[in-house]
Amino acid sequence: MQVWRETCTSRTWLQVAVFLFLFMVTEQSLSPFECYLIRNAEGTEETGSGLKNSISRNNATNLNCLLTSHNIYSAAMSVDINLFESVKLKVLQNVSETVSYVWFLKKNNMSYAVCGPARSSHICLEIVRSTGKQAGIYELSIRSGNSNYSIYFQVKIRSKPNKPYFIVTSRNLSCFSEAFPKPFVYWISCNSTDGRCTNKTDVIQNPESIKCGKTQVGSTLQLLNIKERNISCCAVNAFGRECSQLHTIDLTSNKSYPEIILKSGEPFFIRCFAWYTSFRYAINLDDESGEQMQSVHVSFYGPWLSMTRMLLSSFQARKSRNITCSSDVLPSKSQSLKVIDCGFIDMNTSCVQHDIDPTQDFCLVVEFRAYPAVRCAWIHNSKVFPCSVITDENLHSKSEYCLKKNIPGKYIFYVENDDVRRRKTFTLNVLQKPEVQCKTINEKSVSCKSQGYPSPTWLWLKSDGNSSCEVEIKDGITKGRAERIGYIWMSNSTLNVEDQAETATICSCAVNSVGKTCSEVLLKNIEQSNFILPTVTGLCGLCFLLLFALILRKYKKKYKYESQLRMLQYIGPSDNEYIYIDFSVLPYDIKKWEFPRENLEFGDTIGSGAFGKVVTAKAFGISKSGVSLQVAVKMLKENPDASEKDALMSELKMMTQIGHHNNIVNLLGACTASGPIYLIFEYCPHGDLLNYLKSKRDSFHKTWSDVVKDNHFTFYHNFNEDEKFRDRAVTVLSNRSYTFITTEQENDKNQDNQELLTPQPEILQAEELKYQNTRKYHEEDLNILTLEDLLSFSYQVAKGMEFLESKLCIHRDLAARNILINNGKEAKICDFGLARDIVTDSNYVVKGNARLPVKWMSPESIFEGIYTIKSDVWSYGILLWEIFSLGINPYPGIPVDAKFYKLLQSGFKMEQPFYATDEIYFLMQSCWAVDSKKRPSFSELVSYLGYQISNIEAQIYQSNETCDADDNCSTLKSDLMWDLLSVNTPLI
Repeated sequence: MQVWRETCTSRTWLQVAVFLFLFMVTEQSLSPFECYLIRNAEGTEETGSGLKNSISRNNATNLNCLLTSHNIYSAAMSVDINLFESVKLKVLQNVSETVSYVWFLKKNNMSYAVCGPARSSHICLEIVRSTGKQAGIYELSIRSGNSNYSIYFQVKIRSKPNKPYFIVTSRNLSCFSEAFPKPFVYWISCNSTDGRCTNKTDVIQNPESIKCGKTQVGSTLQLLNIKERNISCCAVNAFGRECSQLHTIDLTSNKSYPEIILKSGEPFFIRCFAWYTSFRYAINLDDESGEQMQSVHVSFYGPWLSMTRMLLSSFQARKSRNITCSSDVLPSKSQSLKVIDCGFIDMNTSCVQHDIDPTQDFCLVVEFRAYPAVRCAWIHNSKVFPCSVITDENLHSKSEYCLKKNIPGKYIFYVENDDVRRRKTFTLNVLQKPEVQCKTINEKSVSCKSQGYPSPTWLWLKSDGNSSCEVEIKDGITKGRAERIGYIWMSNSTLNVEDQAETATICSCAVNSVGKTCSEVLLKNIEQSNFILPTVTGLCGLCFLLLFALILRKYKKKYKYESQLRMLQYIGPSDNEYIYIDFSVLPYDIKKWEFPRENLEFGDTIGSGAFGKVVTAKAFGISKSGVSLQVAVKMLKENPDASEKDALMSELKMMTQIGHHNNIVNLLGACTASGPIYLIFEYCPHGDLLNYLKSKRDSFHKTWSDVVKDNHFTFYHNFNEDEKFRDRAVTVLSNRSYTFITTEQENDKNQDNQELLTPQPEILQAEELKYQNTRKYHEEDLNILTLEDLLSFSYQVAKGMEFLESKLCIHRDLAARNILINNGKEAKICDFGLARDIVTDSNYVVKGNARLPVKWMSPESIFEGIYTIKSDVWSYGILLWEIFSLGINPYPGIPVDAKFYKLLQSGFKMEQPFYATDEIYFLMQSCWAVDSKKRPSFSELVSYLGYQISNIEAQIYQSNETCDADDNCSTLKSDLMWDLLSVNTPLI
């Protein structure tokens, strides 16, 4: 009976265990989240089923997010990233169509918001060019309806060990370093005569510990065991090695010691060292500054070695100081020590160009001087290659990158330490012998073209009847302008033979420093006609007709079509040193972007110009199979010429290179085969920002208090918010810290200098703001426009331009007419290009051989023809004036004439628009600095406008005076609590 009971009990527990196991497996299999790590996933699709397809196509790893407690998930695998690698964390959720989320980085018992609050059905965090500071625990906090979820990821950065540092106790000297993967720490002693080094075996290994995703490893030597002159501590792992040598002043050596550089507050250890024939002597240390220091004397009798050590741990920065070792029997020696506030990297960052032989080995070399130790990488075609650095005792460093294949292009050397970042760009041109292709135009003309590097020169030869091509031809030669396409030179030349008596062999030769290539052409003579006068008359008549046709064509189509958006291939140290990318020579990825033209159902025309038009259309299956999406289709007008087709194809290729961003009108696909070229873009139903602002002038409310009074809260409803999530969001947004950075502005009137308000750099580490207004549908129902909306439009355009700047893209026509408004008051930058009739648009003024939007252009663009991202900043300032004047034309009442140009050159600036705050007007003026280098960057504009938005939101919740008499006030605050988290404000 007892055995039976025990058996039953065992079976019962077994059944319970099986049930719990099945329950846990079911819970995990039904997890509402899928977590992926994607490497090199730039430009992947992020809508509908396209996201899963992109995950399968790219090098993606499933991190297996598992439920650990109620609504809390953790990635089963850690995210291991190489130094300077770019990756994405992507989360697919099955909770609802749209969720609200925010990313946090937990590090050193602190929590930082690293990605602003957003609403999306797909969640992504991009870690670009990772550094050690981005390691830690990332929390993704998600809100869906009344439920809150948290997902945790551990991110580790793989790199070589940190430079070892020393800690001294009364008897021991310890050396520590940390890295991921775990380093190995060891001691070596080196012979100064032959340079040989041996490992020290009398060491004690310290216990390991984990610090911010890195493993700290230590090794200890007793002070009695550091008798050698040259002792170093090294740390090594699979990614490299770093060593630190004990600073030593040897009284018995004639060696001179270089100056030691030290950061303020950094621990410092130095030895006084001597070998002498008698032990009856003493060694002392002296620091001229008189600062407090710890000093211990250690003597070794027998070989008569005496050594004293000193620990200096709190030096303050100053130019230099001397530490002196003295003895009663030996001459004194001093060591120069320089203490600095911040680390440095001294490196010539100017661009370098090399012309290399494709058959010879070639190495790129960078020399610099830096402290503390640096981390570096070589980057080519977005791929990161390892970097090795050799550093001497004077901190002079050298890095080489030897090419396995001599491939032309741009190579970037990227280097950083804890305080400074630097980059240097190399342009490699591979020498290429010219290639020549010729064709006969008629019996007296030959046209040839060549390509090679460097640019070839032309030589025309002909045969003298006895030999082939030895007589040089000097007359009748026309040489075209050499043009650089990519990393080769293209040129052409034409020969016209006037007096040819017989058939002749013509040789066209292209010559450069690499070699000469010739092509032979046979010109056959045809008997000349005796009817010279009719021929001449006919030719003159033909020339007259051609001239008339050219004049007529120029009148009907005076301007050549090209996209206002241009991408830069090369940027020199000066503003006017740049080259645009020629996309006509680049391939088009037809598999990725081609869309069946039969799946388009066209609608109304929404824009028309001299060269083309934009029409609405329904695209079936462009986002998801079986689902239609309203799109905008850009196309040429009927019977376009070849140059217009090439321009539209170049625009298509450029848009595929730019990639996706929420604040630009994104390319969705194209139709290029078997018919006219169609470019398919996102459709924005609310039209351009200029007309949108004009239409909302009567419904503008400067503050939300006005909205509350006018609408009595009847259009708002309560959200059942989770208090813990809400309190945490408000806490994150309320604990902000800012500082002032002064920038000089040029102004002939009374503005000598101004202050630009920007967040502290250490607080804005890896932060990205993404504005999405959660009140969008309610505000559209109310048909209202507020100051917050104007700030939102300004912020979103700055975000879009910040993205274009990161792609080396300039706009050249940034204005309210080129900003489209999508649902939810989402602003998107576009380029109307061919769909705007600039001939009839008064904003485009004839200047030279072009029509230009002069009132939006910077002085350097108008007077020097220079277009850079800083000229776009000037245009952005004009755009701000348009926004905060609700669509008034800039420089009202001032015609574009000679007087206008003189006003612009004198530093004239428009007055403050009616709806702009003093802070926004200051921002406009900073964008209009005459010196382009003093204009803010778009990243600074994003930070400043985010701060302004946070101020507006704070006023909503701090203004309780208008709410005390109305019971509905608490309802409105409840509705807007989550909205505060969804506003793009600078986060801690």
